[in-house]
Amino acid sequence: MLTLSRIEQLKAMALRKLIHVVLSVFLIIPFIINLNAYGISTTLYFTLIALGVSVIYVIQVKRPIITIVLLDALTSARRSILQQITKSPIGSAIPIDTLDDGLMRLEKTVKELLESVERDYERRGGYLGILMGAIGVLISQLLTGNYVIYGIISVIVYDTMSAIGGVLLGRVRLPFSNATMEGALVGMASLAIVLSLLTNQVIGSLAITVVAALAEAYGMEDNLAIPVTTSLMAMALRLPIIT
Repeated sequence: MLTLSRIEQLKAMALRKLIHVVLSVFLIIPFIINLNAYGISTTLYFTLIALGVSVIYVIQVKRPIITIVLLDALTSARRSILQQITKSPIGSAIPIDTLDDGLMRLEKTVKELLESVERDYERRGGYLGILMGAIGVLISQLLTGNYVIYGIISVIVYDTMSAIGGVLLGRVRLPFSNATMEGALVGMASLAIVLSLLTNQVIGSLAITVVAALAEAYGMEDNLAIPVTTSLMAMALRLPIIT
């Protein structure tokens, strides 16, 4: 049975991974839309994404992070609304204290939601994971060409499922790592199934899942390590390009 703290961890993890998957969908676009028809190569596309994310990252590092800006904006909006209502002719007919309490509860809810989504290192140093993911995919594209699709799928499936599996079932830590054995097994099983269905290459799919697990557990940054290593492994094994 899940404890209350583990349920809260799962909720926060699910929110983060939902954002992770949604953002990762943009990486698949070159494989479902013929961008060459618009004069955009796959490499150029990933370069533009990496450039855009880099700009966001720099803004996050050098200026107040988005969470603080949003919360300040909410606080300012709440105060402005109350001031306008107080000065208006109908101000006396509106329960200001009740309205203020309602707006403060809304502000608190938004704050809790944002804090549950942001990881500690994102609060300190900006959205490093997003930046590393974009750079990792770009490097994979430059090194392996269209085998980068294996890296993208690995980041989406393994990273998401291993994190959720770790929160739900995690008990045993892998040696010299913060990853759990249970989370790694869930991630590996999920990725192996997806790749096997897409390629009909069971052995090759298992090899990539092992690489993804090692990259996630022992890489300096999993969003950078997973796409690069899994793409290189797919190319080394001469697996079919997934389209």
